[in-house]
Amino acid sequence: MWFTNLFGKVKNISSEIVSSIIQKKRLSTCQKCTNYRKDFKMFFQTKKNEPQCKVCKCALKSKTIWEDEKCPKNKW
Repeated sequence: MWFTNLFGKVKNISSEIVSSIIQKKRLSTCQKCTNYRKDFKMFFQTKKNEPQCKVCKCALKSKTIWEDEKCPKNKW
């Protein structure tokens, strides 16, 4: 359990991918959120220009493309 809390859940790749319009809307919603982080941070490393959610720790470009993913704050 601590592993999933630290790294997030493992993605079930059998899920469908959303349209680019939906992904852009989701990313736009994330960018307006106070839990949005511009750079992905894990341990002592930072990946510049890879947005991350501070709540679920997911990489947002990846999270927003999957149909079955949801915002942890129910914003999309």
